[in-house]
Parts: sequence; structure tokens; C-alpha cells
Amino acid sequence: MMYKVITVDDEKLIKRSIHALILKNQTGFELVGEAIDGEDALQLCTDLSPDLVITDIRMPKMNGLSFIQKVKEMNTHTQFIVVSGYDEFEYAQTALRFGVVDFLLKPIKPDQFLASLQKVYHHLETKDKASKERSEWLWNVKVFAEELVSHIWLLEEQHVRTKMEEIHQQLLNKQVKEQTMKRLYTDLITYMKGELKNQTERMSDLPCIDERSLPDKEKNMKDFMVNLCESIINTVKEKRKYGHRKNILTVVSYIEEHFTKENVSLQEVANLVDMSPSYFSMEFKQEMGISFKQFITKKRIEKAKDLLHNPIYKTYEIAEAIGYGDYPHFTKTFKKCTGLTPTQYRKRIGL
Repeated sequence: MMYKVITVDDEKLIKRSIHALILKNQTGFELVGEAIDGEDALQLCTDLSPDLVITDIRMPKMNGLSFIQKVKEMNTHTQFIVVSGYDEFEYAQTALRFGVVDFLLKPIKPDQFLASLQKVYHHLETKDKASKERSEWLWNVKVFAEELVSHIWLLEEQHVRTKMEEIHQQLLNKQVKEQTMKRLYTDLITYMKGELKNQTERMSDLPCIDERSLPDKEKNMKDFMVNLCESIINTVKEKRKYGHRKNILTVVSYIEEHFTKENVSLQEVANLVDMSPSYFSMEFKQEMGISFKQFITKKRIEKAKDLLHNPIYKTYEIAEAIGYGDYPHFTKTFKKCTGLTPTQYRKRIGL
């Protein structure tokens, strides 16, 4: 990847030598603009949003330090290398306080200059990689949160432990630092709170979910998350001791065994517990947090995702296996639930 660089100096010879060093060496930077003073350079930064600015300190109209400060106020990602003909400690101190990568003296020594460029390139590359990984995580964390809350709401404690083990192992495989891991788990908790709120309006009855309580040590984070989920499960269990919990759980067990049938109807399951379909539907949603139809769909899509991990099954075979005789309807439903078609989901997981 090529990063954008502009130079700011009123000395033509200095700019030429800088340009030559950038062009003749495989630095990973491309020159996109140049200016002779701070005001022109500020406009260039506004227009081009460069990754790196190489600037003099003493310039007409606006000095280099004022220029750097203004750019930092509007664009925090831009890096700076300062070149100066004056070995002034105070200038150097101020420049470094502004986050300048290096303070180089004129005439520029090629080895020092190229080493500074390499330092900036490594910093930008690391930042881009972290940004990409975070974007991927934020996509995954929403899915993880939905799955965890689904398992919580269905009282599936073992599934919660398994899912947390999977999430934690993914982070370990990516060699994520403890501080980053804590931030990512904080994201997960935030999404979970949102999902739980979507499931029920009675959030005040659930345990206090405070991401600030997340421990700092990696080895304790997974256990904290499992304990948090189990605490919520226990609260949900208590809430379901009342009303028609037994009847609903009877139906849940029945659905667990028969959801792959194409025609599992509301009438059929209501008859199992001697309730009218409309009353059963109301009680089911109150107890489970989702409608009967949503529950069936959720079970089918979860099963579909499991089967999609096995490349021997064709997607239309999976549709039939989980109760969708109409393949286009299966594809549409799968995308509605996951944001991806079955084929796209397989690509996402590397199949």
C-alpha cells in the first residue's frame, strides 16, 4: 500500500533532495503535493488528507509548529517529520510534544531520513491493520452478541460456555494484546445489552451489566463473561417460574425435536398444551421474549449455520433438512437473519 506524503519547505533544494529520496527508494510513500509555507500546506492537508507531512519549522506566514497544531486539530491520523536548519532544543521539544515522529537537521542525511520514513510506514501499517481487525471484530461481535443472548434466553448454559470459548480462542489466535482484548470484550457487552433490551423491556430485573467491571487480565476475562451470562440465565429462570412456564418449556422441548419438519404449526403446538393458538402465542412471547414463529426460524437458522460448516452438504439440501421445502424462501430468511446468503456465509467462514 502507498501512503500519501506532502512536503512543506521554502527551500527548493531541500524539497528536491527529499523528493529524490522518496522516489528513488522503495519507501512505500507517494508524493501528492508540496507547499512553501504553512498556510498553503494547511489547505493541501484539508484537500488531500495526507498520511505524512515533511515540514520545515521556520516558514513565512505560519511557522511549522503552528501548522502542525492546526492539522492535528482537524486530522489526527496525519504523521509529521520536521526538518530544520536550526538545532534548537526548545523547537524539538515542542515538536515531539505534538506527536512528531522525528526532528531532523539540515542538510538531510539520507540514512537518517529513510530510517524516519520506515518508522512512519511501520506505524501507519500497524494502525491500518488494527483498524481492519477492529472492523472485522465489530461485524463478528454483533453476531456473537445475538447468539449469546439467544442461548441465554433459551437457558442454554452449555452453549454459552462453548460460544465464549470460541470467541476467546479467536482472540488468542489473533494474538490480541490484553488492553485490546478488554476493549473488544467491552464491545461485546455493549452489543449484548442492546440485544437484551430488544428481547425484553424488563431490563431492570436483570443483573447489572457493567462493562467497567471487566477484569484487566486476559485469563480472567472469559470467566467473567461466562459468569455474567450465567447470572442473567439464572435471573431469566426465576422470572419463568410463574405463569405457564411448564407448558411453554414442554412446547420448547417439542420444537427442539421437530423444528426440522416443514409444517410445525402454531395450532399443533397449542393443542399439545390445551391452549388456544392466540393465548398460547401471547404466553410464549411473554416467556421466551420472541414469537413462536421467530423461535422456529431461529432454531432452523442456527441448525443451517452448523450444517454450512460441513462442505459435503449443498445449500438446497440444508434447506430441505431443516424444514424449508422452498429454497428461495430459505435463502431469503437466512439473509434476513444473518445479513448474508448461505453462499456468502460459507465464504465468510472460509469454505
